[in-house]
Amino acid sequence: MGCGCKKSEGGRPKMKVGKNIMKNIRGIGVKNYRVLRDVSLGSVVPMPKQDETKGMPFGTGDPLSPLTVVIGRNGYGKSSLCDAFGFIGDCLRSDAEHACSIRGGFFDIISNCHDKQSDSKLEFQILYDNLQYSLSIASDKYNTPYVYAETLSHVSADFTGNDSMNFFASCGEGKVVRPNAESVSDIKLADKRRLVLSTLGNLNQFPDIVEFRRFLDSWYLSYFKPDAARQPSQAIPQKHLSTSGNNLANVVLYWEKEHRAELDLLFDRVFGKVLGIERLETKTTEDGRLLLRFFERGTDRPLYASQMSDGTLKLVAYTLLLGDPEPPPFVCFEEPENGLYHKLLGAFVDEIRKHCDKNGNSQFFITTHQPYLVDALKPEEVWILEKGNDGFASMKRASEDAVVRNMVEGGMPLGALWFSEYLESY
Repeated sequence: MGCGCKKSEGGRPKMKVGKNIMKNIRGIGVKNYRVLRDVSLGSVVPMPKQDETKGMPFGTGDPLSPLTVVIGRNGYGKSSLCDAFGFIGDCLRSDAEHACSIRGGFFDIISNCHDKQSDSKLEFQILYDNLQYSLSIASDKYNTPYVYAETLSHVSADFTGNDSMNFFASCGEGKVVRPNAESVSDIKLADKRRLVLSTLGNLNQFPDIVEFRRFLDSWYLSYFKPDAARQPSQAIPQKHLSTSGNNLANVVLYWEKEHRAELDLLFDRVFGKVLGIERLETKTTEDGRLLLRFFERGTDRPLYASQMSDGTLKLVAYTLLLGDPEPPPFVCFEEPENGLYHKLLGAFVDEIRKHCDKNGNSQFFITTHQPYLVDALKPEEVWILEKGNDGFASMKRASEDAVVRNMVEGGMPLGALWFSEYLESY
């Protein structure tokens, strides 16, 4: 599988995947990450049986859908799940020590490690198409986090076992294997805090590894901050929305220059009917600052981003993200409903579905407290976090409950079932 690797505008790595090739995350597993002592979503197969990497007992199941929504009470692990994605990304772009330190340190993250002499590890698995990635982070005697084990392998078509290895490593040392070849090379990193994936993923002779690294680096984890979106910026067009949204006006400027007709259609469909906003445009001041202006229906007097509500700015940002001409393959929203009128949430889910239908390689991962959002979902899209007597989270899919499936088929919305406490155990 070849992959041309270059950066597009806005700094996001550019994924080059054929339009007819559907590649998605089929399963995710997390162990010992805060309240998530052992949870999995979708299809996750056992780790390769290498001496250096002991198999982790993740289960198997039906693959994740393009839209995955996690519900649960406060403190049950929704934020930890989203942060686990960020942790993997920080390990990739920096190293394991940095990823731990910005979260308070290894022993503040790990679930069941109150004793620093414990050999517990943070463990993650991702099944992406037929590539399975496994990562294990431990702490040495100096309390420095390092990559204890890391593996990338192909799995068989039915995802029941490992077919061939790309690489496996422990403590910075291991082997890399070219697919469909007998060539084997040694791996020996100078710094065991770094991921093998971040090194081999930059070498064109390993196209599968390059593709998977680029996939991880292309994730969009939304940390939208309305106040950041209100600040003026330099008048430079930018193709992609930043995770904080501080370049919102720059993205609108790009659309004005490159996709004016599409911008008008997009906002007419989303905002004209919902918010009464007739037009959205940028204005460059004499000193080079870029301002975002909103025109309400029936008036020529503009309102500026500094005057708009948090919910309006968030909805503009989400709309531009969903209309991105080169969308990220994986988008994570933590409680996107905050600041949005509850009757907009069904339309928001509809827009995500249209985006996923148009871009077959796009997936969305959402956590929510809002039953109105859940009303718009199917049982196979909803995962319920619960907490046991031991204080750790467990997870189940709503579609696993025959009663829930039958009630939804009978016309009962999922959000109403959740509100009525049908989805949770006590």
